[in-house]
Amino acid sequence: METVTLDVRVLGAGLEPERVQESARDLRTAILTTDVDDAKPAPAGPAPAGAKSGDALSVGALVVTLAPSIVEALMGVVASWLSRQPGDIEIEIEGHRLKGHVTRAQRDELVAAYLSRLDAAR
Repeated sequence: METVTLDVRVLGAGLEPERVQESARDLRTAILTTDVDDAKPAPAGPAPAGAKSGDALSVGALVVTLAPSIVEALMGVVASWLSRQPGDIEIEIEGHRLKGHVTRAQRDELVAAYLSRLDAAR
């Protein structure tokens, strides 16, 4: 079965990185209730020279691996999770930012945009 990856980022202007990271962990837990293959913290890239070994993680960022048929269910879970968050939390999915209550039309638009990009890449 074909799988794709989706970049999901929790944002919070003015929030401490620890709060953003905690929110991302909560979102990851919600995402894992769907049929995604995996949802893991995104790497931040190479560590600076002299840093201790180990992978640095990008604060609030997740990489979700899933079948294209699961994208709509995933967006429903993300929208539901977001609606329960304080007003200072936002989600960015593949460059699209969402905040607060996400309408069905917004979810449908995001799913359609993502799936059309997948079709174009094939």
